[in-house]
Amino acid sequence: MAFDAIAEFIVRAIAQFVVEVLFVGVFYWPGWVVLRSLTLGRYPPPQSQAHNREFVAIVAFAVLVASVTLHYSGSFA
Repeated sequence: MAFDAIAEFIVRAIAQFVVEVLFVGVFYWPGWVVLRSLTLGRYPPPQSQAHNREFVAIVAFAVLVASVTLHYSGSFA
């Protein structure tokens, strides 16, 4: 029973590290540009204000996935 709790803690810690450092670190700024363009400068707010950094990163990831999908589907050929 204790091993399950320790294993769960380790897996959650690794997942949190991946999301915070790698995912947000790589995709935050491209997502910031996309959202600033789409919302005409209203979102995301300055970093000093609270906002959902993961959402900003997910937007950039979604744009990347959509772009790659459209590219390889031949829509831009």
